[in-house]
Amino acid sequence: MAKGVSCIFGLTVLLAGTVLATEAAPKWMTEGPKLVGPTKTIDVPLTVRGTKLYVTVDLGGKPRRFVVDTGSPSMISSTLVKELGLETIGRSQGVDAHGVVIESEIVESRFKLGGVEFSKVPMFAADFQASEALKYFIGDGVLGSELLKLGAWQLDLKNFRFRFSQDVTTLPNIKDSTEARLYDFGYPHVPIMDVRFAPHARSKAMFDTGCPSFFTISPADLNGAQKAGGIGGRIIGNGSAGGSLGGQAPGRKQVQAELKTVAIGELDLGRVAATGRASSPSLIGARILEHFIVTFDVKSKTAFFFKFSDKPLIQPSFGFSLAFDNLISVAVCWDNSPAAGAGLRPGTHITKINGETIRLTSEGIRKAITAMEGQEISLEWEGGSVKLVQKALVFHR
Repeated sequence: MAKGVSCIFGLTVLLAGTVLATEAAPKWMTEGPKLVGPTKTIDVPLTVRGTKLYVTVDLGGKPRRFVVDTGSPSMISSTLVKELGLETIGRSQGVDAHGVVIESEIVESRFKLGGVEFSKVPMFAADFQASEALKYFIGDGVLGSELLKLGAWQLDLKNFRFRFSQDVTTLPNIKDSTEARLYDFGYPHVPIMDVRFAPHARSKAMFDTGCPSFFTISPADLNGAQKAGGIGGRIIGNGSAGGSLGGQAPGRKQVQAELKTVAIGELDLGRVAATGRASSPSLIGARILEHFIVTFDVKSKTAFFFKFSDKPLIQPSFGFSLAFDNLISVAVCWDNSPAAGAGLRPGTHITKINGETIRLTSEGIRKAITAMEGQEISLEWEGGSVKLVQKALVFHR
């Protein structure tokens, strides 16, 4: 997975609580999604771009590239809605990862994944062709968290497989896993778990594969961890936290916190670097999948973590992240980092990476992501250039 890439998120937080508080939830919430016919276990390839996870879905008789995002309801490209003539079954208002209100039509879809057919799947229509970044990172749509209620889902980046079964005991990597309580607070059935930052600092966090970090901490949880002595130090930065359907998030002060220890249920992760976020809840992010094969089973209210890597959860960094908005530019730059020392600042337009001119195209984004995965990177911008080597960032106490 690429480090320092400011990726695109889905809706992340749907305003479903308002809907469910009414006398009757809309039919699209209660009638779907469903499995068609006798269900077999799914075991299909899982691919990665940046920190995004993808599977191939058979939709309309053609293969489509869909993001697997446990922090978002299912979504579909507006272009596909028109191509397939999908019927609008509702409308809703939600917010993206950075609080921008998104109005959306909801359509009903039917597709196959690994030969298993899903019907009456509600999908939020969005214009994923609106920008090169959306086209690259999202593709044709999103397989979202409301599908979790249909059976056990397993994300395996050790073998790059995506698995599904209605009987979790038939899946591999379960027997020797550490278990954590899984909460379901209703549509869109995002996976929520208990987390602990210190003996007297406990909270809940959402497992969000749309989040590109190991862990992202809310202001309330950061404050609670600080009071309980769970914070070892901080790194301050500035810039945009990332892009989403509503566009690039506004620039602001950013923080990384050194959490002395983090536990998910009874799974002790040890020392973790957590990126701050502007709102609740805290998020367990996609990069945890570099260490654990994770299985969600709503039926047994259990998440399973099978450890396969002993790499530390705090890793070296160039000290900046990339944004893909109108240009390829610096999103966040961390103080006292190699990037800051070289003169990089939030918004700096990067013109060349590793000696090659870089533009905001699918190929340009791919090359930028690949370069960020290396141990060294050369950058050029108007008025400057630098060769950076990844280093451990220093947390100030």
